[in-house]
This record gives sequence, C-alpha cells and structure tokens, in this order.
Amino acid sequence: MKKIILLTFLALTSLQNLIAQEKSEFELITSGKWHLEYVEMAGQKMEIPAEMQKMNWVIFHADGKQEGMEEGQKYVGKWEFDKSNKIIRTDDLDGKVDQKLISVTENKLIVSVKEQGTEMIMGMKK
Repeated sequence: MKKIILLTFLALTSLQNLIAQEKSEFELITSGKWHLEYVEMAGQKMEIPAEMQKMNWVIFHADGKQEGMEEGQKYVGKWEFDKSNKIIRTDDLDGKVDQKLISVTENKLIVSVKEQGTEMIMGMKK
C-alpha cells in the first residue's frame, strides 16, 4: 500500500513539474520584446549589428496576437504555441511558419526554422 501511495505521489509531482515547465515557457515567450541577435545557417553564425537589432524584433502577446518589425517594416500577425511539440506557429509577413523552440530564458529566445530545406537558427534577446 505504501508503494502505491508513493508512486501516486511521484507521478503527481512529475505531472505538476511538467505543467509548470510548459507554462513557464509560454510565459517566457510572451514576456516582452525579442530583438534578433544572430542568425546561423550551415554552421555559419552571423551576428546582427546593434542598429539593425532595433529594426528587427517581435512581441508574442498571450492572446495570440503578434507584433513585429522586419527590416524597419512593422507588421501584425497571429501566433500560437504547441506545447507538446515545442513549436511556435506564426502567421505574418512571411506567411505561416513553424518555428521549433530550442530554448527560452528570461533574456534569450532561440528557435529553428526550415528555409527552403535548410535549417536556420535565430537567436533573440530582450
């Protein structure tokens, strides 16, 4: 009987931790303005100059609205987060795009996107 109670407790604790982790990813993604810091393709990392970072940013609102700027052009779009697959789906200037979430912290957001069959990694910072 003690083993069943212990296993139930461990299962519930693990489930709570998983839910908290997923929730925190969503909260981190929606926590502010993300400026494009670098782009990496085929192992080549290109740092974005500070003045260009000001003209390339995105905000993911919790209600599914997306605001952003690409090369100085502002736009509004929609987005959603697929928690189980860690995919940020956007619908904006570039059309519908799936961005695989690599990692997110309070100050860094890193996603992977397939561009014409090639993987592109984008690093963003606040």
